[in-house]
Amino acid sequence: MHSRHRSDTRPVPRTTDRLADNNSILVKNDEKTNGVGVLIVFLAFLSYYVSGSLLLPYGAGPDYTAHYDGADFIYQHGHLAVLPEDEEKLHFTVYGSTRTLRPPLSYLTAAIIAHALDWSGIDRRFLFRFGSALLCALTVSVIFCGTRRYFQNTWYATCAALLVGLLPQFTFIASHLNDDSAAIFSVSLLIYCLIRLVTNRPGRGIALLTGLAFGLVILSKFTAWLFLPFAGIALAFFARSQKPPFTSLILLFLLGLFAGGGWWLVFNVYHYGWADPLLFNISAQLAEQHQRLQPSDIRGFGAEGVTLLGLIIGNYQSFVGESLISAIGNLDWLRLKLGAPQYALYMSVVGTALVYFLLRLIVTGWRLIWATGDDSGRRLAFETILTGAIVFQFIMYARYNLTSEIQVQGKYLLPILFCPLLLFFSAVKAIERSCRMRFWWPLVTFGDPLRGIRVALVPWLSVAVIALVHIDALARFVVPFYRPPAQAIRVGGFNAVDLSNTAMVKRVENLSLKVTPAGWSITTQTDDAQILFKPKLCKIFSTNNIVKIGLESDHNGTLQLFWDSAGQFVARETVRSVTADIRTGENSLVMAAGIGQCGWIRLDPSNQAGKSLLLKSFSVAQLAINPKPFEFSH
Repeated sequence: MHSRHRSDTRPVPRTTDRLADNNSILVKNDEKTNGVGVLIVFLAFLSYYVSGSLLLPYGAGPDYTAHYDGADFIYQHGHLAVLPEDEEKLHFTVYGSTRTLRPPLSYLTAAIIAHALDWSGIDRRFLFRFGSALLCALTVSVIFCGTRRYFQNTWYATCAALLVGLLPQFTFIASHLNDDSAAIFSVSLLIYCLIRLVTNRPGRGIALLTGLAFGLVILSKFTAWLFLPFAGIALAFFARSQKPPFTSLILLFLLGLFAGGGWWLVFNVYHYGWADPLLFNISAQLAEQHQRLQPSDIRGFGAEGVTLLGLIIGNYQSFVGESLISAIGNLDWLRLKLGAPQYALYMSVVGTALVYFLLRLIVTGWRLIWATGDDSGRRLAFETILTGAIVFQFIMYARYNLTSEIQVQGKYLLPILFCPLLLFFSAVKAIERSCRMRFWWPLVTFGDPLRGIRVALVPWLSVAVIALVHIDALARFVVPFYRPPAQAIRVGGFNAVDLSNTAMVKRVENLSLKVTPAGWSITTQTDDAQILFKPKLCKIFSTNNIVKIGLESDHNGTLQLFWDSAGQFVARETVRSVTADIRTGENSLVMAAGIGQCGWIRLDPSNQAGKSLLLKSFSVAQLAINPKPFEFSH
């Protein structure tokens, strides 16, 4: 007896088709959930940053006169400044620069928000800060969306949003008017667009958004421009896998580019000519007219004989460490350092990101292929571009400190903040995929298994750690700095500097000094007159002091006392100063000076050239400040 096998002619659905259908449903559901999550993230951080904007004192951050002037001109006149027509209406810094010649995204945002909220009665200086708060809240939201899309993991996105949103330096930037907020936002938005390009085929909407992001980078800040070459490489690399036609996508990209920042270039060409679309020439011309600093006062590490390798690899004067510390949080004009938990958390993120990339490059570099649909190869290429952007940003930052001016301020590294975050969570994902972690990870839970309640421990623990580290920074450092507790003060006797000779003087610059029976007769030659004292003057100083100066002046001006443990007196963490106004006639000045570790003292008797002063007395009283219960050491 023969058996017959009937062939089933009904079509069998392919597994890939079923998975695609299921994935499309999941993506739609995820997008709805993701939209609610983004809104929550945005509103939460916007509220936090606006609160900080209202609470932190004016002048505590980078929104002093120059940034205020950039936003206020647009607010008052309703247009961008055109020079030299508007020159008399502007504020120029000691470098001879004006913020109105910088990319105006942050100032436009601040002016628009201030106009919209005029009815509130809030001081305009604080209303302008809301622009940075908005841009930074948008940044956190964009990073949440980008991380969620790249890893398809809401916990990664939540932790990324918290790491950025609660980064002390970022929080400080969000609470003050500055252009760093615009730089970080625009680059983060551009990276999000590149993530969309890496993870799926983009449509017309993402083409328009990518062009807009490119334009906003142009409109934000010079430090953000450093990412543009890498964004261009990524765009060219990953667009190769897209199917034609490209015409509509290119047109939409160009439209977005013009709307985002291209119009500003056209505006500049119209007013300043084809040779100056980025305003470098007009800025240099105005700097020559308005600069109040001597060229010798603006110097980089190169003036000390340091090379770029010596600065970075040799870590000259702890350059790398201090840069990372200030990028994480060295606030209020580099006067407010934080603690070990804050620096350890974020340095571990950066370190893990870089180590991960190096290890992955070693293991899988040879598998790199050109955009053939292999997701692993595409992601490795994308991560290579991100790492290149990090390295390039740091090298250019170091080069500026080497050749132009010493400004050890890590905030200039923050535009590419999203890059190390993506690498860090790629490392976390790689660890999760390891055989050992796949075995242990499901067991790291809490809840009641008998009732079917199992909650993953690690994500909640990660969120708690990030939040607690930020709360610790607020409680132990930020709040006591701006709202110090009641303390007891005891003042010692005054010790006078002997003005019958110049034994305490190391050298003088830009002034003539003569010893007279009444004191030191000083004639300033420039507006940067300086008296540098020998280190032995520190013997009469303690950590905190009261400085009393008696002088007779023939003009109104400003006296400034500097102290620097390194003795270089350039804009960096070791330099502190106190100022006092002087008036024509007799002056008795009393100033508080928190010297800390005393190294060198410098007195700038006046900021006016060709003026005369008679320094009659210079005395110092040591000051003891003790918290409750007001106990003093004897």
